[in-house]
Amino acid sequence: MPDDCRCACPPRPPRGWALALALAGSAAPGLAEPPPELALPPVPEALIAEASAARPAPGRAALAPPSHLELGPVTLSVTPGVNVLAEIAIDQLNRILTPFPNPQVRTVSEASTQVDGSAVYLATATETPVTLFISDAAHPNQALSLTLAPRRIPPRELRLVLSEPLGPPIAGTAPPASPGASAPAAVERLIEALRALAQEALPDGYSLRPARRDETVVCRQDGLETSPGQVLEGHDLTLITALVRNRSEQRLEIEERACRARQGGETLAVAAWPQVWLEPGAAVELYLAVRPTPVERLSPARPSLLEAGRR
Repeated sequence: MPDDCRCACPPRPPRGWALALALAGSAAPGLAEPPPELALPPVPEALIAEASAARPAPGRAALAPPSHLELGPVTLSVTPGVNVLAEIAIDQLNRILTPFPNPQVRTVSEASTQVDGSAVYLATATETPVTLFISDAAHPNQALSLTLAPRRIPPRELRLVLSEPLGPPIAGTAPPASPGASAPAAVERLIEALRALAQEALPDGYSLRPARRDETVVCRQDGLETSPGQVLEGHDLTLITALVRNRSEQRLEIEERACRARQGGETLAVAAWPQVWLEPGAAVELYLAVRPTPVERLSPARPSLLEAGRR
């Protein structure tokens, strides 16, 4: 290249000047304007108040979630004669609170039942529905019908509430009162004595001795055989225990009203424990409450034609 051409060319500025000129040109008036600034929308005041209320106060930890689960009882409104369906736990002990002071349970299922006061404890190991009738000793004609479906759930407590009050008790179903005691007090005392026998305890005020040969119990029901047991003597009441066994080849329900003490007074109450249904060859205990016959009611005994025919 000729030397004169090389002298006519302007000198090349340093590389850093190009960036400085570009920045200066962008800020110069009349040139391209800078990009607009981004504007954020305002936060609603309601959202700010909600976030402030949810934030725990200084020095106070946030509430922890519950560490356990509570399952309360199930209340069932029941009416005598109307069947009620409910769920119970399988392979667990369930509790049924009845409105009766002295409940009685009747069932043909294989579930085990136990009466404690006004509560009935029930357990089953199968998924077969359990059907039962629950009645009071003073109201045997008015029973509550339940169908219980076993499920894989925790133990259940069922509270039965009558939809309407029961009618008057049937005459002759409640044990008569002993002389000098009011009817409610005598019934309560009798219930407590029978409950003590079921719990293998000695009732207050009673002395225990083996039964004599004449202190036997007879049940006028085919297939049942009774054996003498024990006698508990009280002030004005005698409790007799016996063993009753099913000698038939079929399942039997003990008819408690068909059993009585052969001698020694008036039979006031009869109860089988721990159940009233007996498989062939099975046995349960039988409790009888006997009151001595008042002297003014003693009379010469008439030989029974039925007893004479069995001799």
